[in-house]
Amino acid sequence: VVGGHVDPRSLADPGVVAEVDDRVRSWYLPDAGPGEVAEALSRLRALPEWVGEFDAGYRALAALKDMTSQLVGRFTGAVEAATRQRSGPGQLTRYAADVVVPRATLVEIAALKGVAAVYVMTAVDRQPRYLRQRELLAELVEALTARAPEELEPPFAAAWRDARDDAGRVRAVIDQVASLTDGSAVVWHGRLRR
Repeated sequence: VVGGHVDPRSLADPGVVAEVDDRVRSWYLPDAGPGEVAEALSRLRALPEWVGEFDAGYRALAALKDMTSQLVGRFTGAVEAATRQRSGPGQLTRYAADVVVPRATLVEIAALKGVAAVYVMTAVDRQPRYLRQRELLAELVEALTARAPEELEPPFAAAWRDARDDAGRVRAVIDQVASLTDGSAVVWHGRLRR
């Protein structure tokens, strides 16, 4: 939304909702029933904190931040309540319970992921950037593999040394790269590709 890729008003358009539904069913929830994704988007859009328009002003940015916080609270609250309902009020550590995600919550999250997939992840104008990001990550993995374990952070260097085979060592390198933020991956790439 802030980047200008998604106009919240478009999520009221039946054509856009159908496109999001298609993407959700093909990428995330193939078992989504007819209308299930549209209903989830409708529920989200009906929330009082939903940002229906965005003008990039200070108030709009604050409202978007609030909406994000409210959605996180909504999803985590629903998961906690469902998990507690199934597992009881006791301490839920390690293997004491399984996380329960209510179907409505799962579909709402998938619907938002579908919006991101339609407007950001598959947008034609973003593909060159994604290609360069994939290339950078592949080059970073290659450079770290050649310099491991010395260039890995301590937990990943230990995993690399403890690995039983090449697949385990590659996993340690991949885990190191996966732990990096976008910005730190660029910095590491620049440092290691000299």
